Amino acid sequence: MEQSVKATAQAQLDSTDGILSQAALSRLRWLMAIGCGASVANIYYCQPLLGAFSRYFRVSEAAAGNINIFTQVGYGLGMLFILPLGDKISRRSLILALFLLAACVLGITGLSTSLWVLDLCSMGIGLCSVSCHVLIPYGAHLSPDAQRGKMIGSLLSGLLVGILVSRTLSGWVAQYLGWRWVYEIAALLMLIFYLLLWLTLPDEQPAFQGSYTRLLVSVWELWKQQPVVRQSAWIGAMLFGAISAFWATMAFFLEAPPYHLPLSWIGMFGLVGAGGAMAAPLVGRITDRRSPLLTIRVGILLVLGGYLTLFFAALHIVLVIVGVILLDVGLQAAHVSNQARNYALLPHARTRLNTIYMTAFFGGGTLGSILGNIAWNQFQWTGVCVTGLTMALLSWLAITKTSHL
Repeated sequence: MEQSVKATAQAQLDSTDGILSQAALSRLRWLMAIGCGASVANIYYCQPLLGAFSRYFRVSEAAAGNINIFTQVGYGLGMLFILPLGDKISRRSLILALFLLAACVLGITGLSTSLWVLDLCSMGIGLCSVSCHVLIPYGAHLSPDAQRGKMIGSLLSGLLVGILVSRTLSGWVAQYLGWRWVYEIAALLMLIFYLLLWLTLPDEQPAFQGSYTRLLVSVWELWKQQPVVRQSAWIGAMLFGAISAFWATMAFFLEAPPYHLPLSWIGMFGLVGAGGAMAAPLVGRITDRRSPLLTIRVGILLVLGGYLTLFFAALHIVLVIVGVILLDVGLQAAHVSNQARNYALLPHARTRLNTIYMTAFFGGGTLGSILGNIAWNQFQWTGVCVTGLTMALLSWLAITKTSHL
């Protein structure tokens, strides 16, 4: 059965350049987008639960906040050491293996009996959840040049929806069933998508034929040779760090005075940023027609505006909502445009270019989570906002240095 299904999917590939036909691409785009969302959701389930972890394991907020940091560290390591394999082995095989491993680790996480086990499992979740970033360059590879931005926008839209929905579902499930069920349901979801992708993804021949060591060395060489990727990496790292400082501390802020919100309400804030997901395909189309630097600049300005709004978040809940929308739309605008710039450079090395960009991106996210955690414990909400503003301003420094690119 598998051979016949794979043969059918493979027959959909264009015989000249390996790019999917228009009809096949349209059918596959949505499944890949939803798969991206389901995969990336795994690393964000913990964020609304940090207060619950603190109470359940009877540890400090700082210790509970480390769960989010361990997840981000695992994700970054996966970007650096697992993601490059997408240029060496079949991306279909790599994607399926990562979905299956994620299901196993998530199932074990739900059985954790101590904080150190949860920390270790959280790092494992991060490592296995990089499958979404194998799907994205794979989708770019399958798309014609004129539609690549649209494809990237659609997949990143699915990715952002996964992030937003994960926080909401996590809060609701934990409120009514307990935090363990969050991870068990996530494990089941990974198994379902493993089966769906096994049935539908076409296979391919990898472009890189060298050893794994040589593969990792080539990532460093691409970093040195591609100034556009270096610039995109810095912008992405600083912007995602700015946003991560907020999400790493949001649960503590909303559980405290003046709001005292329950987990189910805190989780609902994940849906507030849905505008970012809706904006992604539009950003992709604009990027296809105009310079991506324009949308990157707009994205940075929106993030700055979001943090200026969040400075006054204790005055009214509406200010929190407005701030979240600005942060998520701004990040998405810059992120889609950065990806489009990178994927236009070297078609044979898209996964490795994505490794560079996404390692920096989530490295910045990890740094932002750490700094946000420190800022909250030392200076509360004002410190978090100053941290986010500073990182967003640092991203603007890179966008002003484009004359040599």
